[in-house]
Amino acid sequence: MNIGFIGLGNMGSGMASNLLEFCKTNDHQLIVHDVNRDVVERFVDKGASAAENHTELCKKVDVLFTSLPGSKQINQLAVGDNGILQQLAAGAVWFETSTNNVSEWQQLVQQAPAAITLVDAPVTGGAEGAAAGTLTMLLGIEPAVLDQFRSILDSFTKRAISMGPSGAGYVSKLCQLHLNYLVAQGIGEALMLGAKADLDLGTLHYVLQNSCAQSYVVDSYIPKILDGSYDPSFTLGLAAKDMRLISALGDHLEVPLPLGDTVYDSYQTAVLEYGANEPHLKIVKLLEDRTKQLLRS
Repeated sequence: MNIGFIGLGNMGSGMASNLLEFCKTNDHQLIVHDVNRDVVERFVDKGASAAENHTELCKKVDVLFTSLPGSKQINQLAVGDNGILQQLAAGAVWFETSTNNVSEWQQLVQQAPAAITLVDAPVTGGAEGAAAGTLTMLLGIEPAVLDQFRSILDSFTKRAISMGPSGAGYVSKLCQLHLNYLVAQGIGEALMLGAKADLDLGTLHYVLQNSCAQSYVVDSYIPKILDGSYDPSFTLGLAAKDMRLISALGDHLEVPLPLGDTVYDSYQTAVLEYGANEPHLKIVKLLEDRTKQLLRS
């Protein structure tokens, strides 16, 4: 079997590395493509094949995975005579692992030839989970199709969960991100209350970890605020993009999101203040600047 992977960034490279080991063990071929030629060469050195462009890759593969920045890039690669929808062979399956606009994905599904299968398959667990092969994948997929590809997905995920029909994977991912960003801004406010009251923030973090406030965000994000790094593994611009998709989903489903709207405004302000390429936890710096106090251990 030929398996294709397009998009070898922070998330994609980790997933593709684990997938490559699976291919070596099971006599499959992994074909990769990315605009970054250096990372492509690293995969070739490890045993993968390279395609010059996404069109060439799609013509060769039975299964395609994509890990892309957003809906703009997904649509650019998908449509047109040289796009994914037209170049995948009959019977091929496309697993799209990015965070995407649900309504735009549904339009692609409607445009796709009947002979290929599109699966929204966003992942959660961060770049560290991608490298370790411990991601959770949320799929808009029929259970029979999931069973068919379970062994491939198990090579780079800890859990691959069918959330329902097409689109359900993206909706699930955006629900998860909605809470993630609300809590990320909330921990800044909680820490600042403690800082202004002269609490030791390391001790406060310990208390939050061992209380009803405990969560992945509390466990993972607070140390990256207290050490001043603000977590450079993910950017403010990508966080703002995710919040835009969440807002669009609320509009699409006619669900008011007053908390989400407030947090989205904050992320947009942070992008304007600090730049889209700054670490995503600089959302907390808005409060630090306003109070003229840094949150540090």
